[in-house]
Amino acid sequence: MADPPELVSEMGTQERLRQGQRHRAQQLRDWAQRERETGTGTLGPRGHRVTFPPNVTLMEAATRNDVREVQHLLQNGYSPNLYNEDGLTALHQ
Repeated sequence: MADPPELVSEMGTQERLRQGQRHRAQQLRDWAQRERETGTGTLGPRGHRVTFPPNVTLMEAATRNDVREVQHLLQNGYSPNLYNEDGLTALHQ
């Protein structure tokens, strides 16, 4: 599913955004499958839960068009100006 870097660099902005969204959707499907296989609510071997940085949480909610979660995050102090490694904010979603 991953495109070689030289091909990604040749894509236009909109296509790169779509590719990133497809990649994130696949990551979420893979994660959901692992959760079904291992059971939910369990801690890993070291007793840790997976947590994501605020910018990832907000971007992911915006990508899913989850207005309620985005509102909840913003009301709880998440900044709408958080950006990812590409400089995109949740407003770009």
